[in-house]
Amino acid sequence: MKKLLSILALTITMSYCRAQDVSPGIIKSYHHIIELIKQDKAAELAALIKYPLAREKPLPGIQSAKQFTTYYPTIFDAAFKKKIALYNDSDIFDHEGEYGLVGGPFDGDIWMDENGRIIAINYSSKNEQEIKNTLTKQSQSKIYPAVNSWIRNIAVLRSKNLLIRIDETKNGLRYISWSHGRAVSEKPDIILYNGSAEAQGTQGGWTYTFKSGDWTYIVDDVEMAEKNSDLGYSLELLYNNASKSRVKLAEVK
Repeated sequence: MKKLLSILALTITMSYCRAQDVSPGIIKSYHHIIELIKQDKAAELAALIKYPLAREKPLPGIQSAKQFTTYYPTIFDAAFKKKIALYNDSDIFDHEGEYGLVGGPFDGDIWMDENGRIIAINYSSKNEQEIKNTLTKQSQSKIYPAVNSWIRNIAVLRSKNLLIRIDETKNGLRYISWSHGRAVSEKPDIILYNGSAEAQGTQGGWTYTFKSGDWTYIVDDVEMAEKNSDLGYSLELLYNNASKSRVKLAEVK
């Protein structure tokens, strides 16, 4: 499933086909979803979602229909009910077989696949943002003071020997890492700023690149691949553009 970041970027950067090019089946599916939200039929809506359902970091993803039903009031508040009251079929956009509410009052709030399954809910209520801010402050209180500030966390990743954070900060994209056995309250072994982020085509995935002298640190987030073993995060180290190592990384929730 596409990461939340990938889908949000698509709503801004890509060209879309408007609703006149969207099949009647997709339009019917959106009508059904909107009616379920209007009537607060959380359990029925939960059955239409492809799990896990990503939430904005550091909020954990929703793993099951049961979790979604419980969490439903946190996502869909009165403000969103006002938005969906303004829904028009022309608000649906098609990007390579995925369909989002992008036009009118929407900003990619919901996306579904060609089978009518919800693959992303990008709307975040005031209540959910408050929870996110609380979790962020808790994380910041535990991290080394010089790097405990960020605008948005992109990923927290772990290998056998490293713990890595990639954050969007006021000083640009930042990479920090601690070697195995060191606490995040200690000074990181590596702190790099001014990284770049590049989308891997139109099907999701990102490449984050950071430089330090002759060394280049490349973190790949692969979301489309022929083999499952190639999916996920990895870190590649280059010296004078020659690859020196590559390790798989696990995402820390």
